[in-house]
Amino acid sequence: MAEKIGDALQAELNLVTAKLEETVADLPEGLAQFVRSALGEDRVLAGVVLASAAPARDTTEDKSRRVALAAALELLQIALNIHRLLLKPGQAGSIDSFLLGGTILAGDYCFSRAAVLAAQTNHPRVVTIFAELLQEVSQANLRRVITKDGSDREPHTFDEREALFRSGASAGALLAGLGEREEKLVVGYAECLGRLRVQDVVQSLGAKAEETLDSMPQRQRERWRELVLVL
Repeated sequence: MAEKIGDALQAELNLVTAKLEETVADLPEGLAQFVRSALGEDRVLAGVVLASAAPARDTTEDKSRRVALAAALELLQIALNIHRLLLKPGQAGSIDSFLLGGTILAGDYCFSRAAVLAAQTNHPRVVTIFAELLQEVSQANLRRVITKDGSDREPHTFDEREALFRSGASAGALLAGLGEREEKLVVGYAECLGRLRVQDVVQSLGAKAEETLDSMPQRQRERWRELVLVL
């Protein structure tokens, strides 16, 4: 029986979730539970990668590479969320040294495993994009810590979610072998999606889809439409 639209993409999202679970399973039970609590069910970022990275002629290897990339970006996002717990005012001083050390180690572990997954794409430029993204978000967090004046006003505006979506789509477009013009369309669409609040993603994506998807390569156009159905 032919697959319904969205079934293939949902299957790949399930593979991403399985990779994340494998990563967590390698941790001691206490840390595993802590990281698992940060996983959540939102796989929009993985969906962006999977929608961007499908080539016109797909192979099993192509699928494996984009699933690895999607899992890498999701794991990077989890690592950032874990370390962000320590950036809350007074947070580091309010928890005991054991929990503090565990939080740092859990975040570092997720960072390192994300890098391993990115390397599994076997694409040097994709790995470079991943490294540059990590540098970008790390520098933004450092600026936030150094310059924050205690008034909850951030002196430097940086949209981490938008950066994650942009880099995920850019790396995905490389895996798909898109040309410069096609890559620009896909990345621009992902950036727009990244600026939306999580609860508005599906609704807004559906509203904008018909206006912009017609200009995308066919495979990406199909995938973005599938993304609406599975997220």
